[in-house]
Amino acid sequence: MKFAYYPGCSAKTTCPELDQSMKAVAKKLDLDLAELEVATCTGSRQIRDSNEELFLTINARTLALAERLERDVMTVCATCLLNLTEVNNTLRENAELRKKINANLATIGLEYRGSVEVTHILWVLLRTIGAEQLAKKIVRPLRGLRVAPFYGCHILRPKDVLGFDDPDSPTSLDSLIRLLGAEPVDYDGKKRCCGFHVLMTKEDLALKISGRRLTQAREGQADCVVTTCPLCHSSLDPYQAAVESKLGKKIALPIVHLPQLLGLGLGISAKELKLEGNAVSTAPVLEKIALEA
Repeated sequence: MKFAYYPGCSAKTTCPELDQSMKAVAKKLDLDLAELEVATCTGSRQIRDSNEELFLTINARTLALAERLERDVMTVCATCLLNLTEVNNTLRENAELRKKINANLATIGLEYRGSVEVTHILWVLLRTIGAEQLAKKIVRPLRGLRVAPFYGCHILRPKDVLGFDDPDSPTSLDSLIRLLGAEPVDYDGKKRCCGFHVLMTKEDLALKISGRRLTQAREGQADCVVTTCPLCHSSLDPYQAAVESKLGKKIALPIVHLPQLLGLGLGISAKELKLEGNAVSTAPVLEKIALEA
């Protein structure tokens, strides 16, 4: 299976362990990833609010780079998934706008044609590879591990744009956790916002939001939380110490990226999955599955 791999900026900067674990997992799953190394940030959601033409152009550029490779785009970031999918849909449906954006791209020798699809590693696992084939590759079942799935917003909503899972009752990440031999923890916060997008402007509010998610997962007796987006991961992992300070209590809940959790089930070492790079120690997770760090 061949994809144009778009890691996004967070997986290359604030969460490099995500990019590295994804590449380790790709080898095990025979995923041929051609990295779009010169692709820019999708703009989170902020650029769209301030300059829509720029938002459309930078994302059309990424899609055009993938079209040159004749490969669909695969990302590990739910926010990037949403941005690229929305731009792809918008430009496919609006010929006049597509012409305008292509005029911008022509200055750098690119053209957007709308010929590729955009997907997320979670979707690839369950839709492209499929649960039956993926199950055959699990060599280290994560039995006894209680995992709180954190979908967040952008892999679920808007449903009419993404359409892969039910925003109100999502099941895809829960299914993957079960496939790995672990037990998914059900809690209301798994489908809610992590608070990331107000982190820079209203930190107190952001910490309250992420604190609520972490507390709910901990109250559900989760051993760890698994995320589908590095932005959510940033809110829940490196900012967890700030959350603890604000709440006045210890949470100490490990937060792992989806490829890291999957990699453990595939038999990849903790070192290769860069689990030491996570802010909150993942040692309790490794101890639970009887794996040395």
